Amino acid sequence: MAKPIIPPGPSQAPQTGGDEEGAEFFIPEPGGYQRTDSDTGQGANTGAGSPPPPPAAAPPPAQPAPAPAPAPAAESPPMDMSSPKDVSRALADTVVTALVDKLKAEAEARGGHLTTRDLEAMQADFERQAEALSSVFEQSFEVYVKARERAVWDQQRNYPFDRLMVKKFSNLFRDGGEIGPDDLSRRMLPGFFVALGMMLGTEVVEKYQEKCRTIVDRVKASGKSVFNWDDVYADEVAKTVNLDAEVAIAGYFEDFDKRAEWFIELVNNHLTPPDPSMGAAAGWQLNHAGLKKFLGALLCDLRADLETDNGKMRITKRFGADTCANLFDILTKIQE
Repeated sequence: MAKPIIPPGPSQAPQTGGDEEGAEFFIPEPGGYQRTDSDTGQGANTGAGSPPPPPAAAPPPAQPAPAPAPAPAAESPPMDMSSPKDVSRALADTVVTALVDKLKAEAEARGGHLTTRDLEAMQADFERQAEALSSVFEQSFEVYVKARERAVWDQQRNYPFDRLMVKKFSNLFRDGGEIGPDDLSRRMLPGFFVALGMMLGTEVVEKYQEKCRTIVDRVKASGKSVFNWDDVYADEVAKTVNLDAEVAIAGYFEDFDKRAEWFIELVNNHLTPPDPSMGAAAGWQLNHAGLKKFLGALLCDLRADLETDNGKMRITKRFGADTCANLFDILTKIQE
């Protein structure tokens, strides 16, 4: 006997399979048709005489969540190359951090244990990091060594602009037991030269050095039997260089309280090592009273110009009336 077939709906294609002994039935439902399990018309809810539906397939095992990507390392702030103490600390922290991070990573990759052979294998990585840091060490030490070299009075013949500046406050230096807390010590010179480069710019400082070297050569060639630095200081070009430098330095102290703290810290971080014979001077550090003494001497020529009509006219013609008035206010703050 042929199997009766319910014709498919307009959008339902014929289907085969199912129960080999009966017919497949399709019952209407919203949105289409549903096939029954047998010719009894049983749908999804089968009766007691129907075979149980096959068990539902077990869900696939849960995949372990991927490990979160390591957060990018925070970019290190630029090193303050003006202080040997800060640079040394920053470099030491960098080396130790890199070493510890490397050891942690390798230990975790090996189940929490490291052998001597593992450490030997990591040595090449450490050596590469040390090589990368060597240029930073060299730069730091070069800045400090050059500042120390320029601080030696006998060597300042190679840096005549430095000598031109230091000459104005060198009479304030005190040594040994004579020094008081508000006095100045020659130990401040390396920090002063670092600050000078920061206030004026290294290129400007070198330009002034060259101008002063030309003056020194001219004085030496003048035919005098004895070279005298006073002849260099009295040169008109040297006076102009001196004025330009003083105006720039004074302008740097417009926000006096902020710059005073900066200058004092910079100088005290660059003090030359004390000599045991210095006595009280071995513990000397620049303070605010000493800073005001220093600035009063360093800017003495600028102050003298501002106290005369000819001097104020000279400054106004070279730098402008606003700058002249501003310089007067700055020097007043320093005197307070």
